[in-house]
Amino acid sequence: MTEKFQNYLTENLIAFMSVFSMAYVMTWFGTFEAEVGHYLYLPLGAKILMYLLFGYRVFPGIIAACFAGGIVLMNAWNDNLLIGMMSACAGAIAPIVAMCIMKRTRVSNFANLGQVDFRHVLFLIVFSSVISALLKFFVYTQDLTLNINAVTFITHYITGDVLGGLLVIYLTLHVIVPILKGFLPQKSS
Repeated sequence: MTEKFQNYLTENLIAFMSVFSMAYVMTWFGTFEAEVGHYLYLPLGAKILMYLLFGYRVFPGIIAACFAGGIVLMNAWNDNLLIGMMSACAGAIAPIVAMCIMKRTRVSNFANLGQVDFRHVLFLIVFSSVISALLKFFVYTQDLTLNINAVTFITHYITGDVLGGLLVIYLTLHVIVPILKGFLPQKSS
């Protein structure tokens, strides 16, 4: 195996573990219901963080975590595997779509994390949440067995995604990164 391929596998494994672990932690705070989502949807923050760190090449790890989380942890798909998988795909591509639109409109290209304005990351979380909610609304309306109120569905999904995304990004920047910095050797001037 080449080093490049090993890095690719490692990055996708990290992305898988991050998104799946956030889905697992999310289950501690209540159940996920397709009609209203979850009030603290943590996986979106992990997806955004992984795309920011590694780029779009971690999509396979993220989509695998979405599928595994939906099937194993949440049983969120009410025995409708096709709708569930399409919803998982919508959630996995929403940050990519948001990042591409932001890059195209020159809001931010996220190419150099050292130069990314945190306000752009906040906007990315909100924008990804809106895109994800709209895509999932379209997907879930294809399942005629679900009783979906459009306003309730979209507002709950956006709220849960934004709160979860903000929490994950905040904890990563203000808790995890300082802890990791404590373990890394300090550079001497």
